[in-house]
Amino acid sequence: MSAFDEMVRPSLARIGAPGDGYATDRDSYWGSGFFIAPGWLLTCAHVVGKGGAAVCRGQSALSVTWQERTADGAWEPRGGTGTAVVVAPRPEAGRPARDPWPFPDLALVRVTGADEVRCLWLGDREAGPRTPLGLYGWSVQTGELGIRQGSGELAGSDARALLLTGILPVGGLSGGPALDLRHGSVIGVIKGRRREEGVAVPVTALYELLDSREAGRAVREVLRAHDLHHASLLGAPSPYPHWTAVQATLPGHASSVSGITTELRTRLYGHLAHLPPPAGAGEVVHLVEDVKEQVRGERLPSLVLRNVRTWREGAALLYGLRTLDPGGGGTLVDLDAVLLYAARVARKAAREHAGEVEAGRLRAFTEWIAGQAAGHRHWAVGEAIRALLGGAEGAGSADGPTPAVSGGQSGGRPDGPYDSGLGRPYDSGLGGPPGSRPGGVSGSPSNGVPVSNGAVVTPAQAIPAQSGAVDVPTPVGALEAPSTVEAPCTVEAPSALEAPSTVECLGMPSPTQPGAAPLPAGSAHPPEGGRAIQPHITAPALPTPSPDTRTDVLVKVGPATYGRHPWSVQLIYGGQDVTPVDGDDRGVRAEELARVLREPLATALNQGDHGEHLAAIEVFLPRKLFDLPVDDWSLLPDLSATSATSATTATTGFEDDEDDEDDDLVDERALPLGMRRTVVVRDVRRNGLPPSPEWRRRWKGVLRGPLAHGTLHGRPAAEGHPPGVRAGGRFPYYGALSAMSDASVPVYCGPVGSGEGYAAMRDALRSGHAVVLWRRDQHDHDECGDFHRQAADLLGLAGHADGLHGPVRDLRIRLADPDTARAHGLRGKIAVLFDPPPDRTPYGTESMRPPPLAAPGG
Repeated sequence: MSAFDEMVRPSLARIGAPGDGYATDRDSYWGSGFFIAPGWLLTCAHVVGKGGAAVCRGQSALSVTWQERTADGAWEPRGGTGTAVVVAPRPEAGRPARDPWPFPDLALVRVTGADEVRCLWLGDREAGPRTPLGLYGWSVQTGELGIRQGSGELAGSDARALLLTGILPVGGLSGGPALDLRHGSVIGVIKGRRREEGVAVPVTALYELLDSREAGRAVREVLRAHDLHHASLLGAPSPYPHWTAVQATLPGHASSVSGITTELRTRLYGHLAHLPPPAGAGEVVHLVEDVKEQVRGERLPSLVLRNVRTWREGAALLYGLRTLDPGGGGTLVDLDAVLLYAARVARKAAREHAGEVEAGRLRAFTEWIAGQAAGHRHWAVGEAIRALLGGAEGAGSADGPTPAVSGGQSGGRPDGPYDSGLGRPYDSGLGGPPGSRPGGVSGSPSNGVPVSNGAVVTPAQAIPAQSGAVDVPTPVGALEAPSTVEAPCTVEAPSALEAPSTVECLGMPSPTQPGAAPLPAGSAHPPEGGRAIQPHITAPALPTPSPDTRTDVLVKVGPATYGRHPWSVQLIYGGQDVTPVDGDDRGVRAEELARVLREPLATALNQGDHGEHLAAIEVFLPRKLFDLPVDDWSLLPDLSATSATSATTATTGFEDDEDDEDDDLVDERALPLGMRRTVVVRDVRRNGLPPSPEWRRRWKGVLRGPLAHGTLHGRPAAEGHPPGVRAGGRFPYYGALSAMSDASVPVYCGPVGSGEGYAAMRDALRSGHAVVLWRRDQHDHDECGDFHRQAADLLGLAGHADGLHGPVRDLRIRLADPDTARAHGLRGKIAVLFDPPPDRTPYGTESMRPPPLAAPGG
């Protein structure tokens, strides 16, 4: 075996029925697995399933055998007892398991006596096609049980499976790791083979289990233990190398590919493991997009959905980030971006989860980030990081002095993208504080940073000064030195619907004034005479975040073709850029829409919700479906429908507390969508056409307000809509609707998907009305007077169109409780057409700018 293969060997295990596990020439086994955290084995669910239902439920044990290197270099077998804690999916009770086992086909096994086993490194993002792979596991293909290794490459994907070419997995390798040979990380779990290709489960499927109500807790604990394990090995004496050191020698981590060293990444993940997890994908993705805008100076939301669930995955989205230079290439700015991202995560943890993280852990994290900022080659980036840390509790040291390097640059990887030989395509000219030469930095020379245990470590990006002068190590405790900053910096907390706050400091132009610029990433110049110049401000000017960084959800349902409605779910950023989430052009029947759209909606809302912002839902419908009760839909699936396919957690180790038996009562997903967030209807056909002058004029009218109550049918409200009323003529309601003032809102006491309501809604759209209220449920005719009074009160409370969403939501909450509704005389299920004319190219028809070309090796 090669040195690389020797690194994999102690983490491989074979799984079988309980027994001694030592007689490798005669014991039967079910398949392979590999350790990803101390005492935790990852394998395929179908491997564990060979032990039967009791093993899948964690009621019966299984045997796990691995090898350990002795002091003289020999390999000796070791064994332990395993218990299946997570099996996804588990077979239905009383039925045999399906063959092949459905995806994700993963299992986590808790193994006794394996707390000292070396573990493999889990990949933190998807691998691309043509990635060279190593496949590992146990096999008896040659007639003798032993470890089998082969090389191939990733051919692509098919639905949820990774396709492997160049080598076909043999019997027994199921559950073994598929390793990316360029990066030294596990990117898949071997599942089986087809006639001409191998099949693996992507390791990202393990992250997906974090969404499971049953398995999520166990998976999160295992991922946390994984990162802490690898971080602990950095300072542990051992005659054998660890994965972080081995990865540093691989081509995927070369300085031309990324400015982030493997050591910096491992330490970062170790710190992130101590923090509370993000509330959802949106919280991570928006931090990533904010950082990318900060270092690039332009916000370009990804056209690919990033369904990340952990802080580590967010950092991985920034690896290899380059500036957007004309002609492609660009300067590597991923180190800048990752450190800014870490600072933002630390600040969020301190502000929003202070009671959920130990103060010492948070302080160690902020001190570590401050140490990286102190060693950073560019003053502006380091100061921006320290300004962010100023908002975190326990980050007092973040304002400490930064290092000065005599006669040259500081920071950057050796021979990396920050070498002075590179041009300055991204340098905005903001090279240092006022009064200094570009690139001037302050403080004492340093190439070491104290950490919480008192040791001094070298920042991963520090390099010797080009003048050849030797850096003087920073004494322990230097980060606690009092700051000499004269003008304090204040960081404002962002409001619910605003973009992330900017940092305003005395003596610097605000982001909207001349002089504001993106964080520079070009080469820096040494201060005159090699002397550091003390800055008189805490932070450089930051670029202005986009004026509207909120993310909402668009649901589009098209007219029926042969009884089936095509649909799509999209994210829309700041009212402009659109990212597809899911869709089906073949369509489904109207009665199936609630079931089919539940999962894509949950995914999209998880991406859109961030901070205090709850993503709104705009539902584009054909008029016949305007009464679709989207505001009454719930994201929580029917437990009886999903019990067969959900992951199961054994009672050993991660059973739910009795108090959690009714967690669906406090789970936000169990609430109707309209009780938590804005849900409005829009007309799918009208939005595909150029807006009419009437539509624009009436939209401006309802924006100005005050909103006035009118009736959709043009008759007095007291008349309601008597049963059997038929519309007469081609445009029976157009005249009355056209005569209404621009601030009038037509109201209808009944459904609008058929009959009089359908005809009246058609004329309302023709006459340009952008806001309409109606009652979409069936009811007695004598309730209409109460409904119109209720609607008039709501419009008066709202005042103008933008003030309508809060009162509508409050009304829906009160209507959800029959006793409250009856006590206040409230009636019906209210629906809202909120349909502003598009002030942009219709969605999906914009021209696309091609992505920048990657630099060689990037």
